[in-house]
Amino acid sequence: MKISVRKKYIALAQPFRVAFGTISGLDVVEVEVRDGNRMGRGECCPMGIYGQSADTTLAEIEAIAPRLESGELDRLSLQQAMPAQSARNALDCALWDLEAKAAGRTIWDASGLVAPDTISSDVTIGIMPPTETANFAATLRDAPMIKLKLGGEADLECLAAVRSVLPDVPLFVDVNAGWTLDRLNEAAPRLADAGVFMIEQPLPPGQDLQLDGYNRAVPLCADESCHDRSDLCRLAGRYDYVNIKLDKTGGLTEALALAEAARAQGFRLMVGCMLGSGIAIAPAFVVASLCEVVDLDVPLIVKNPADAGVRHDGRRLHRFAAEVWG
Repeated sequence: MKISVRKKYIALAQPFRVAFGTISGLDVVEVEVRDGNRMGRGECCPMGIYGQSADTTLAEIEAIAPRLESGELDRLSLQQAMPAQSARNALDCALWDLEAKAAGRTIWDASGLVAPDTISSDVTIGIMPPTETANFAATLRDAPMIKLKLGGEADLECLAAVRSVLPDVPLFVDVNAGWTLDRLNEAAPRLADAGVFMIEQPLPPGQDLQLDGYNRAVPLCADESCHDRSDLCRLAGRYDYVNIKLDKTGGLTEALALAEAARAQGFRLMVGCMLGSGIAIAPAFVVASLCEVVDLDVPLIVKNPADAGVRHDGRRLHRFAAEVWG
C-alpha cells in the first residue's frame, strides 16, 4: 500500500457569509491510497474554527502514513490511532473506497445500506442584507427546503424577507454559534411563528449547558457541538437533532456509528458537509441515506464545475458515479 496526499484550493462561485466570517474558498486535502492497480480516494476540509488547517492536516496524514503502508494499521484500528478530525476523515474514506474496489463491490454493499437514486437536499441562503436575501430567495422557488444562515445584523428582517417570497417552503436556520441564550430565547418564538422547524447551533459549543434555560419554542440541532458518539450524552435533552459531518466524525466509519447511536437515543438525524469536491460529497451521500434533513448543496456553489462531482439539480442530489468514489 502506498499513500499520497496533496492540498487543493476549491473556490466558490460567489463569496458566502456565515456568522464567523465570509468564505470565498478553502483549502482541502486529498488522499490517495494505492494497492497494486487499485486506488481509493478521500478528501477533507480542515477548518480553523476547529483548530485545524490544511498544512497541519497534511502533516498528520504524512506522520501516520507509514503505519498504514506497513500494515500495522487498517481502517478499523485507525479509529483509535487518530482523533475524530479531518485528517482521519480523508484516510478513512480513502480506505472505504479502496476496500470496496478490492472486494469488487460497491460502498452500498460494503455498508449494507440501500442506494437511493436521488435524495432531497436543501439550498442555503448565506448572510446578506434583507433586500438581497429576498431577491435570492425568489430564485429558489423550486427548492424543497431552505437553510437560512443567521448571526448577522438583521436576522429577523432576513427571515421576513425569505417568507415574503417563499411563504410555505420548509425552512430552518443556522446560527453557527452566533447567538447568546438571551438572543435565542428572544428570537425563537418569532422563528416559530414564521414556521421555522429547527435552529442549528445557536450557541457556542462550550455553552451547551446553558440550553437548560432555553424556552424550547423551536427544536435545536447540534452542529459544532456534535463530533462523535462521545458527545451524545452531553447533548441529550438539549438538542433534538444532530448534524453529522465527516470532517467532525473523522470519517464514514464513525459517521455511520454516530447515526446508529444517535437514532437509538432518540435524536433526529441531519447530514451536512464542509466545502469539498465530489470525493467528499459522495461518502456524505451515503450518510444522507439515513437522514431526515440533508444539507449537501455544495455542488451548487463551487466555482469549478469539475469540483462538483455529484450532481445537485436544485431539488435533489443524484447518486454519485462509481468512478467518483465507492
